[in-house]
Amino acid sequence: MSDYRVYQERAKAQLEEWEAELDKYRARAKKEDADKKIELDKRIKDLEVKLEEGQKKYEELKDSGEGAWQSIKSGMDSAWKDLTTAFQEAKSRF
Repeated sequence: MSDYRVYQERAKAQLEEWEAELDKYRARAKKEDADKKIELDKRIKDLEVKLEEGQKKYEELKDSGEGAWQSIKSGMDSAWKDLTTAFQEAKSRF
């Protein structure tokens, strides 16, 4: 399997994992009292925005094809770093 395909598969798997984690956060937020729910909903919204950005980068990766993917890899890596940090911070709050 080419480096491009491996990178693409890992990105897809990570997005799916983050989406599942976000679903868990949504479920927990529903069970909280009003004040805590407001705080958690804000964090969830922030994660949703970052996850959407990551999904857009993933789509760019898929659309770039094997010949040009290296040109967008640094942007994707940056988005992944931001998402990883955001989900690590969220994990400590939920």
